[in-house]
Order: sequence, then structure tokens, then C-alpha cells
Amino acid sequence: MKEVHIMANANSTPIRTSLDRLKVREYSWGRIYQGTQVDLIASGLVKPEWFPGPGTAKNASRIAMVDGEMRVLPFGRAATSEQRRQGLVQIFKRNKREFEAWIGFNEEEKDRQRLKEEIEKQHAEKKRALDRAPKSPQDFREDRKGLIKACLGGVFNLFRRADNGYHYSREVIEQANDLMCDLLDLAEDGKVYFDPKRQQYFLDDIEKKFEKENPEFSAFMKATLAIGKAAL
Repeated sequence: MKEVHIMANANSTPIRTSLDRLKVREYSWGRIYQGTQVDLIASGLVKPEWFPGPGTAKNASRIAMVDGEMRVLPFGRAATSEQRRQGLVQIFKRNKREFEAWIGFNEEEKDRQRLKEEIEKQHAEKKRALDRAPKSPQDFREDRKGLIKACLGGVFNLFRRADNGYHYSREVIEQANDLMCDLLDLAEDGKVYFDPKRQQYFLDDIEKKFEKENPEFSAFMKATLAIGKAAL
């Protein structure tokens, strides 16, 4: 697929190209480009002879690899599985002015797309883990108090509930409640220390988890860093 780069004039002011004027939607199978016939052709994404017209349906056309060249398939002929693996293009007429070009990824592009999506997913999970981590003593207290309160709720219910008619006295339940309150107060007001080494252990655990779930990406990054160091 031909790439169209943003150009600039003598004053370094960006110039909008035909590709910039297209609406683009990306999916796991490919991309949909929507715009005028002129802009679609000028972007280099499709050829003039690919658009719906003689030999194709009135409002749609399909283009696939035939004898090593992308050609319009005759009306009514379905693309083979091999042609779909190599990348199928479909062009739809949406209205008097605009068309949509559905450009499917080939197998190699699909593999790259799947890896990209998986990496993005893991990066998002990594970011969430870092965002959830406490950034101050007060953050730590609030987070820990919430966890302790949830645990104590289950413990306190053990004091309140009966089993086969047996149950703790009201005095015992009140003492248990007082103990729970004391523990929550301690969690809220207790002194908190910061240990840089333990923080590094936490960060290392997140990195190891990310590397374990993304071995291909991790190997690629290590190789890239090694090449960069060697160049220096």
C-alpha cells in the first residue's frame, strides 16, 4: 500500500494531502477509507479502473490478486480463500459523491495487527497497574483501609451469625465491633514508610509479567536495544 506523507511548504506549514481528507476506520481484518473518488485515487490506495462500473456491480466492486496483479473480479465471482489471504479490496458507492474502499490486510499484516493489538492491550493493563499503585502515604492508607474493611466485614459476620442455634452473646459481638473499629482506625492513621527497594521489586514484577505475556515483543525490544548500544 502506498504511503502518502504530510508535506509542507516553504514556511513549514503542513499541507493537507488527499489521504488526510479521507475518513479512516481500522479493524482487525483491515481498514475502511471513505472519501471522494478523486481523493481515494490521489491517495494511491486504489486505481481508477477499480471503481464500480462496467463489468462490476453498479454500486460495488471487488479487487483481488490475479496472476500476480490486483485486478477487478468479474461480477458474481467470489474471491478464493487464497485471494482473501493475500488481501482483498472492495469499493462501495455510498452516495453521489463518496465511496468506501475496504482494504483487507494480507496474512503478514494480520499477524502484525494481532501483535500490535496484544501489545496495546498489555501496555494498557500495565498502565492500569501503575495507575492503581499508591503514590503517597495517604493513597496507601486509603487503599489498605478499603481492603481491610472488606476482609473484616466477613470476619464480623462470623461473630454475628448463628449456627444450629448457637451464637455469640451481644457483649462479644460489641467487643468484636470495637476491635474492628480499632483496626480500621489503625489502618487510617498508622505511620507509613516508603522503601525504594520494595518499590523496585513491585516495578520489576510488572515488567516480568509483561515480558512473560509478550515474549515476541520483549525479544524484539531487547534486540533493538542491543543494536543501539553496539552502534554507540
